[in-house]
Amino acid sequence: MSSNGRSDFPDIPWLNQNSIQMNQTSLEDSFAHLSLNHMPLGSHGYGLSPHPNRYNVASKNCGYVSGYANVPLMSQKQLQRFPCNGELLCTVDSQRKFRGGVMNEFSNDSNRLNVSNSVNGRHNQRWLLQQHQNLNHHSIYDFRGRILLLAKEQGGCQVLQEIMKRLKSQEEISFIFSELVNNVMELMMDPLGNYVFQKLVEICSEQQRTRIILVVTNSDFRFVNMCLDIHGTRAVQKLLEHVTTQEQRSLIMSALSTGAVALTKDTNGLHVVEHCLKHFSNEDNKYLLNVVANTCFEIATDKNGCCVMQHCIDYAQGETKERLMAEIIVNAPVLSEDCYGNYVVQHLVAMKIPRVTENLLRQLEGKFLLLSCNKYGSNVVERIFLDSAEQHSAHIILELLHNPNVSRLLVDPFGNYVIKTALSVSKDAIRNALLELIQLHSATMRSNIYGKKLLDRVDDEKIRHM
Repeated sequence: MSSNGRSDFPDIPWLNQNSIQMNQTSLEDSFAHLSLNHMPLGSHGYGLSPHPNRYNVASKNCGYVSGYANVPLMSQKQLQRFPCNGELLCTVDSQRKFRGGVMNEFSNDSNRLNVSNSVNGRHNQRWLLQQHQNLNHHSIYDFRGRILLLAKEQGGCQVLQEIMKRLKSQEEISFIFSELVNNVMELMMDPLGNYVFQKLVEICSEQQRTRIILVVTNSDFRFVNMCLDIHGTRAVQKLLEHVTTQEQRSLIMSALSTGAVALTKDTNGLHVVEHCLKHFSNEDNKYLLNVVANTCFEIATDKNGCCVMQHCIDYAQGETKERLMAEIIVNAPVLSEDCYGNYVVQHLVAMKIPRVTENLLRQLEGKFLLLSCNKYGSNVVERIFLDSAEQHSAHIILELLHNPNVSRLLVDPFGNYVIKTALSVSKDAIRNALLELIQLHSATMRSNIYGKKLLDRVDDEKIRHM
């Protein structure tokens, strides 16, 4: 408000409030208030005719129709004419007739509303567009002290983004930066404010981004919580996209590493970790990857964590990669039988690194029969058959054939798939040994649903002429 009492924003009444008033009355509420007074939507702003002399005695919302809380049936002045509530009582039958008549009339009004809805919608759009145009006519300096509040309102958020797109001078950018920098953490986790923050990151200078990073990483715990937030994670990822200096990367990775386990196991946090793995160097990610290696089992057995663990293996290099793979191999017997951990072990096998596969086989040696009868372990055994060298597959098949309980695999819900895959990759004497095993137990297999499935996949002619 200017000194002579004239409004600074005669075309935008809600901007003439002081900061306290603006905090109490949201921009969206102000838009709604203006729409009721100015939009051609009927006497109540909803396209419904008023009912000034009716009262819904069945509803707890006195003066309102049940289901139409915003449509008054009786004004406060009319309610005051009744000396007591007793005068409003009526019989059950009359209440039913009254409610039926009111709802029928509202049904008719609703039909009229549907007919005119498209027309009113166009009026609403034009009105909102006019409000945005009124804001766009003003300079960014006109919103001094109010930018944070605008950023967290739907209309103001959109307008600020449009204004920020047009900013050209560093002076204007510095102005809006100074208005928001001390509240960036609040802004980043706001459903609307995070979009303004993302636009701010795009236009500000390298020094200003460094200051933002210093603010948000001042508390490691709060920064990790921000990454776990559905809105905060988007803002953090946008910030990571514009990191340009080693100082910025070091500050961010130091803050993230303290919450590595929580981040890898969270549906929002894992995107932040994956962004760092893809776009930062191995040296930058080294500390984060060491934390992941130290908690390998906890992360690999989590629904989200098993995916992140596979990405960590893919992007890690040198000594860090070796340590990650070593930790997985040590935990392989237990991971192979886990509903999520088995994917991590399979991923290690699929990399087809001979020395890694050999170390893994040594760790699983003597356990292949039990793994073959396990829902998740059988997947690991099949993956080894398909992605390892012939001598490795042969070694596992021989271990199975020398086990006194090998016939169990022929009728097992999961073991029969292991035998089928073994037949597809084996050759010569080892394949013949498998076929002899099947022929020896074929009678038992025919009385079992899983044994039947395996027999159907085997060439009957070869079994018959052995």
